[in-house]
Amino acid sequence: MEFGEILEQFEKRRSRNSSEATVGIYSRQIRDWRRWLADCRNKDLWKAETMDLRVRIESMSDAGKAPSTITKQVSAVSKFYQDCKKMAERFDMPDVPNNPYEGLDSEDKRLLRGDTKKKEAMEDSEGDEYPYLEPEKISRLVENVPSPRLRNELIIKLLYNCGFRRGELAKAKIEHIDREDRSIYIPPRKSPDWRNVAYDEDYLGFQLDQWLDYGGRDSMTYAEESEYLFPTNSGEHISGVAMNRMVRKAAKSAGLQEVIDEYVDGRKMHKVTAHTLRHSFAMQSINSGIDIKTLQTLLGHEELDTTLIYLDQAKDEAKENSRAFQPTG
Repeated sequence: MEFGEILEQFEKRRSRNSSEATVGIYSRQIRDWRRWLADCRNKDLWKAETMDLRVRIESMSDAGKAPSTITKQVSAVSKFYQDCKKMAERFDMPDVPNNPYEGLDSEDKRLLRGDTKKKEAMEDSEGDEYPYLEPEKISRLVENVPSPRLRNELIIKLLYNCGFRRGELAKAKIEHIDREDRSIYIPPRKSPDWRNVAYDEDYLGFQLDQWLDYGGRDSMTYAEESEYLFPTNSGEHISGVAMNRMVRKAAKSAGLQEVIDEYVDGRKMHKVTAHTLRHSFAMQSINSGIDIKTLQTLLGHEELDTTLIYLDQAKDEAKENSRAFQPTG
């Protein structure tokens, strides 16, 4: 069967329980997904993986798409592959891959719950699309981490020094760290390629050595059976949610935290989160003179336009700071 025929059968299946308008939305979303896979991932529908859907979700989020728009795409993709599995029992079709949606984790799904609303709230409160902390505030954050202090100091320093996404750091393995080269390998997760980021030995080397060589990591219950950098007393690796909770708590203790909005379900939207440290890494890199293409690589952004937002923000701030200049003479 050709794509047009497959889509037609998909529409027929969906029309059994959905309105004509809804079926039309599903159809448009699948065409959009197919076009994006070809243009941005060099793949057809039958080679799609969870990685591709992760990248699609993040690229739509970074482009400012509403959570409802992102959810429509993800929902249509999931239903399409579900139905194709069943259709393959009756029709001559290409090999249908596993549903990409089934591999998404909580880190991915939070974008579908409305967390992109935070950007709008930050624009209203301070004018910064990407909130970040200056180096002196990062130091205050480190000084105010909750217990276990060694682990949490190292987590914050790695997030800030290397630009990790919290999910990437949660899944970081000991074997990914090259202490001789002072670099960390970050496997592909939400970007198409792996990346290698250097860390500053003077900045975090002491905590890293204490954690790995002098009993810090070994104090965790699951340390012996875990290959991950940050095992816990309840599992092989820390979760991104726990990491985020720790950063929010440290920010509150440091006097840096504020609630900037509230989600429709009542959850508080905080200014300082684990992702704020990734933004801080990006802005500090821009202010230090790093070129934008190198920063794109270090952040693991698929699209350069995503990275350019940081450059635009830095230029806007420089313009505002220039207003304080008063010529004399």
